Amino acid sequence: MQTQHNKQLLEIQEKHIAVQNTQQKEISALKKWLDRAYKWFPLLADAMRIEKLCRLVGFTSEQTEQLLTLKPLEYSGTLYSEEHKRNFNVTRISARIVIEPTDKRKFALHIDGKGVSEWFREQFEKLRQTVRQPLQTQKKAKGFKL
Repeated sequence: MQTQHNKQLLEIQEKHIAVQNTQQKEISALKKWLDRAYKWFPLLADAMRIEKLCRLVGFTSEQTEQLLTLKPLEYSGTLYSEEHKRNFNVTRISARIVIEPTDKRKFALHIDGKGVSEWFREQFEKLRQTVRQPLQTQKKAKGFKL
């Protein structure tokens, strides 16, 4: 019984190794084709990068597909800033992917006509300003009455 078990185990391991080798060959072939596609179509690599950025920011697959056709997207909801590690609630913003004017081989995500990083910095600064004002008002109100 032990001998039969070892024989079956060995057969299963051999099949597993054969499947792994086949998968590795397929992956290698796909990587070669992808490298060729990147060489033939330079914007493809950057499109993949910008697609990841759109998904990270919070756009759905369908919204990202619309953006990748270079059409504007009206959006209300929540957007995430990796730089600030926080979500921002937005209403009726306009997002769009544009080709960089300085480098025609790169895409950029713009929100309300500004680069996404710049837009998030402005939103964060607005948030900081609204948080500071109530704190300053509270401090002044805690003084002694004369």
